Formats: sequence, C-alpha cells, structure tokens
Amino acid sequence: MIDIINIEPSGIAAELNLKPGDKLLRINGHEIRDQLDYRFYTAEEYVELEIEKGGERVIFEIEKEFHEDLGIGLQEMELMSCGNNCPFCFVYQNPKGMRRGIYFKDEDYRFSFLYGHYVTLTTVGEADLKRIVEQHLSPLYISVHSTEAETRKLLLGIKHDDRLMEKIEYLTSNGIELHTQVVLSPDINDGEIFEKTVNDLKRFYPGVRSVAVVPLGLTRHRKNLMTMRLHTVDELNRMIEYTNKLRLVLRKELDDAFVYLSDEFFIKADAELPPADYYDDFYQIENGVGEFRDMVDRFESAFPQMNKTLKKPVRVNWVTGTLAAPWLNKFILTRLKTIQNLEIKLIPVVNEFFGETITISGLLTGQDIAAALQKQPKADLVLLPPRVLNKDGLFLDDETVPGLQEKVEMNCHVVREDISNIVDVIAEKVQ
Repeated sequence: MIDIINIEPSGIAAELNLKPGDKLLRINGHEIRDQLDYRFYTAEEYVELEIEKGGERVIFEIEKEFHEDLGIGLQEMELMSCGNNCPFCFVYQNPKGMRRGIYFKDEDYRFSFLYGHYVTLTTVGEADLKRIVEQHLSPLYISVHSTEAETRKLLLGIKHDDRLMEKIEYLTSNGIELHTQVVLSPDINDGEIFEKTVNDLKRFYPGVRSVAVVPLGLTRHRKNLMTMRLHTVDELNRMIEYTNKLRLVLRKELDDAFVYLSDEFFIKADAELPPADYYDDFYQIENGVGEFRDMVDRFESAFPQMNKTLKKPVRVNWVTGTLAAPWLNKFILTRLKTIQNLEIKLIPVVNEFFGETITISGLLTGQDIAAALQKQPKADLVLLPPRVLNKDGLFLDDETVPGLQEKVEMNCHVVREDISNIVDVIAEKVQ
C-alpha cells in the first residue's frame, strides 16, 4: 500500500475521480510498494487498480495504450539503509554537528537503477534478486572493491560471506547489466588482489560491462577508524602504467578495455588527460570516469561558435576544488580568457572542512568557498561547481546560495548548464 500524493489533471486517474490521500493497494493483483512497482505493473494495456478511498476498497478496470501513464503521483521512496561498516565510508569521515541526513548510509538497489547510486549487494536477498530480474532493473552500479572474500569483508566491515559472485552470476545470466567500481586502497586491495578482482569480474563480461577504479579518499575526521593511507604520486603513475598494459590485453580478449581509471588518478599523478577512446562508451562518467575529457571535448567543439565579445566588461570568479583546477585552467580558462570584455579568474578552494586531502569540487562547503572569495577582489559573477548543493539547495554545511552571496557580496550561480553554453550563461547572469 502506498499513498497517492497528486493526480495529473488530464490523466486517466483524474477521470476516475482519484484524489490525493487515496491509497494505491494493488495493480493486477500485485501489491504496490513503490514507484518502481507502479511503473512496471501499469505498463500494460489492461490494468486493474485496487484503491482504498474513504476507508473503502474500490476496483477500477482500465483499458489504455501500452506504457500510457495513469497520471498518479505517489509518495517518495524511502532509502534503504546500509549495514556495512566500510572504513573509508564518508559517513564515518564526517565531523560532528552536521544535519542528520548527512549521517544516513544508503544501500538501495532501486536508487542504483534510477540514479546510478553504488550499492554493495550485501543486503540483497533472493526476493530482491528476483524482483530486479522480473522488472529488469538494469543497469545497476555495484561497489565490489575486492572479489577476494577476506579482503571484501575487511573493506565492507562485515564478518559474513555475502555471496557476491553468486549474485553477480544470477543477475548477469538473467540479462541485468552491471557496472562495478573498486575504491583502491594501497596495501589492501591493490596488486594481486586487484588482479584477481578484474579476472573474476571479466568472466561475466558483457554482463559485467565495466570496472571503474577510484583512488581512496580520506578526510581529517577519522577517529577510531582503521588506519589507511593515500596513494603516493609514484603509485598513481605505476597504476596508470599497469592498467594501460592490462587494458591492451583485455581489449584483445573482450574487444573492450573493461577497466577504467577515474579522472583523479591522472590529475593527481600530473599525467596526460586520456583521449575519448580511452573510455569507450563512457560507462561510468557520473562516477568521475571520463567526465573531464567529455567536458573538454564538448567545450572545444563549441568554442569556435561561441560569442567572442561580451557587450560590456565582466569580471568572473570561477570556484573549483583544488583537484580540477590545473586541467580547468589548461583546457578551459586559457580559451575563455581570449574573449573580449571577459576577465575570468579560477579560484581553487582548499577544503578546510574535511581536510586538504579532499580535493573534489562536489565536497566544498559554503564556509570554505566564502573564506576563499572574501580574499579576492569583487567580481560581477561567481561560478560555482554543479554538485555542491543537495536537492534542497544546501551545501554540506547547510549554507545556501543566497547566504553565500550575502557573505561575499557577489552574485553566485551554480553552473548546471552545459559547458558549451558557458559564455551565454555568463552574459545572461550579468546583463
């Protein structure tokens, strides 16, 4: 049973006089638990709805076009919680005193399908696996870290064998595509353990379509957590060299590189930005794997057509984390600085809140951004990274964009537009 929260005025549900507050019980005899059940069971030409309306149960029989929506809005799904205790989990690496939601650990295969969240599958049982297959919830994004049982237990903070490989075999043999990730921790799941992980996963190719490798991230708030360390620059470069050789072998064997290092490896190693063909179909771009290459290519393709002269002089401060700053300056800022009447400056912000080792833009807080901007001359516009806000418009420290603007006395804009439109965005915001 699930609450109906809104009805589309021109939809089938409105014609049936369904109202917010009614409860959706079953569709074609199937109990409805969430929006995924609703979407799956209404994708038929004949639909039988069982509704609780005013305390009474009413059945509606509907004939419609296949996949035609009924116009019913349901209550939001609540995230399933995670029972793992990963020693590198950011929830455990947050300082005290943040809003309650920051400390919630999610582990929900439904959100993996809908939004690309990474899940470990540790809590997925037989009924969940059958539902994934029946409703074809594909692709899913899986945090593997290691296929060697004891190492996986260590990195997930669990004591039992969660039967990962059995679950992967069941899902892939039933047509579910999986994209996996390994958060690589020096001395723990690298070397032979990593090699085993790749070899184990490639057995399920193309069901397991990709393996993304992400370097470990550690904040300064790690009291009582397992001792772990970051990669050295030499280790990062050796990993790049090793995976390049591995990818050559995999490409001959699978006709696909299969293993992809995240952008962090190359930036932190001060290595060259890989070409687009390194990433094949950019399977895990939302995980920071090829995201920068994609942005640079889109920018360079659009730059010849961009407006090369603004109507009036404009000063812009572009805020970024320290990780992306060198590549942004090299590939983007140098071109933008050729535009007449545009004075643009990159502002790399050191993450004091989590510690200087946290360098990605999406984990910058309002207070750190404000402190950095207050040291700069006033600008007509401040460009902020696209992922610094949650769905409620809050930075990680609960600051808001209006609050930030008041503190720095500058107009601030979170750049969610395509990079190819950046000049038009600037012109629009300062007109």
